[in-house]
Amino acid sequence: MADADRTAILGGTFTPIHNGHRALLHKAFQTASHDGPGDGHVIVGLTSPGLATETRSESAHADQLGAYDDRRNALDAELRELREAYTASYEILQLEDTQGPAATRADVNALVASPEAKAQRRAHQLNQRRRDAGLQPLEIHTPPFVVAEDGTRISSTRIRNGEIDVHGRLLDTSE
Repeated sequence: MADADRTAILGGTFTPIHNGHRALLHKAFQTASHDGPGDGHVIVGLTSPGLATETRSESAHADQLGAYDDRRNALDAELRELREAYTASYEILQLEDTQGPAATRADVNALVASPEAKAQRRAHQLNQRRRDAGLQPLEIHTPPFVVAEDGTRISSTRIRNGEIDVHGRLLDTSE
């Protein structure tokens, strides 16, 4: 990767991949792909099984995420397809902690974060950690929530609960 490349980073469990995730991934590629020298680079941190268990209020929720390798393969397929529309390259790293390489890598320029309050808090905490370590704070890019047909945001939990599909279409639960 050339020194002039612009690097955007984001992370999550990405299961199942839905339109809200796609908005985050598009924002990362848009942020990294830029005019000028370099093609840009996107780093996607994929939550490890251990971190998934640690960050869930109930360990059973982590079990619902599926195997790491399956999640990684699905994410890679999604990124390969998205990549065709942008100049930026990408890589997938396994996340072992909530801040991941974004907290320590000097070559990262921007963080893409969900509009959820918890994600925004983590983004600002991460930038404080970077400042404390003598690193430049990251630009924080936040796409808006993607909402389902009922006007409520799309989430993996709603999909797993059978309320909506990955595109936000309401599912018939009357049966």
